[in-house]
Amino acid sequence: MQKFPMWPQFSEKSINDIQEILVSGLVNYWTGSKGMEFEKKFACWNDSKYAISCSSGTSAVHIAVSALDIGPGDEVIVPSYTFIATSFAVLQAGAIPVFCDTTRDHTLDPTKIEALITPRTKAIIVVHLYGVVCDMTNIMNIAKKYNLRVIEDSAQCLGGRFNGQKVGNIGDIGTFSFCQSKHFTTGGEGGMVVTNSESIAWECRAFRDHGFDVKRKLDLLTLEEQTFHVHNRIGFNYRMTEIQSAIGLNELSRFDEWNLKKRKYFAKIYDDHFNEVDEIDCIPYNSSSRENAYWLYPLVLDKSKFPMHASVLLEELRHNGIPAFKIQWPEAYGEKVFRELNGFGRANFPFKSKEYTDPKSVKYNDVVCQTARDLLPVTFSLYLHPTWDESHIHTCIQGVKDAIAYCKKIK
Repeated sequence: MQKFPMWPQFSEKSINDIQEILVSGLVNYWTGSKGMEFEKKFACWNDSKYAISCSSGTSAVHIAVSALDIGPGDEVIVPSYTFIATSFAVLQAGAIPVFCDTTRDHTLDPTKIEALITPRTKAIIVVHLYGVVCDMTNIMNIAKKYNLRVIEDSAQCLGGRFNGQKVGNIGDIGTFSFCQSKHFTTGGEGGMVVTNSESIAWECRAFRDHGFDVKRKLDLLTLEEQTFHVHNRIGFNYRMTEIQSAIGLNELSRFDEWNLKKRKYFAKIYDDHFNEVDEIDCIPYNSSSRENAYWLYPLVLDKSKFPMHASVLLEELRHNGIPAFKIQWPEAYGEKVFRELNGFGRANFPFKSKEYTDPKSVKYNDVVCQTARDLLPVTFSLYLHPTWDESHIHTCIQGVKDAIAYCKKIK
């Protein structure tokens, strides 16, 4: 049985850099220099004017929502098919998530958005799930028509492009995750917010740092004159550490030529083989206008030719030592927190707050996102880590083919 190298793998340079930071004692964002350096280099790499580092991809979305002045009484349209953090960020800001269905390519369905818009709607959060880039043209047209903000949750799409433009830059604000499983990690957790708006960037920095007047803090003369009464808004401590930033700098420096390059190369091999497998209905969407970043490689089975649940295939793959993963959270509204409206405290804020007076929008037990639901029994994912070589990819391909044949045989 072939051994598959672990992910993540870190640049050897990080070991020395981390040691230097520890010896210096300058481990905090405000005492060291790595944090701001990482932000500047990430912004440059992503073709964004501003980047704000933070503690996780989840905190990045919370920062984004809150920086856009979204709160109690507001609604935000989110895809049902995504990790719970996307909708939780809306709740954490005191607003209400409204779930929208997705397309067969695992991304937000633009044709389903307008029916969900109400006078309370303030924004749309799109998720470039699995690294598959959303159809941003139609989404941005809808946002412009109704004067809505757009947040791009790009946690799984580092390096993806839409019409040549890197994700995170198409909407008002973009977010990224550096969690352990992502394209690269800043030591287990970490995140980044990007925007091309200076005013939004300052709001993000303030919210990340206790609501501090960061612009004023960066003016050292003013800071020496006055260090009291400088918190302008509610905020959190979502800062990234110097050690995380040092790791991020080293991973970013080798991302294009090693990490993303290998992912795309491996994906092309997957494409060539799985396009010819009758039991596979859909491979990850990729085109010249929507360039996939390949975090995972999702596959959709043709249930007319493989009339079994994807979990059966997954079990056989794992039994044979083939790394594979199930579908990722297709119906977030089915979680207990939404079914029972379990909000903050005894008031169950914001579901039952006096600011929110539209109980129809929180009847999550009545919500059905049919396409996402239909994808549940037919979707699974393969990996394409840059620590692998071509032989690992071919082992996975043959493993899927063998598992399909075996499952059909014992049916």
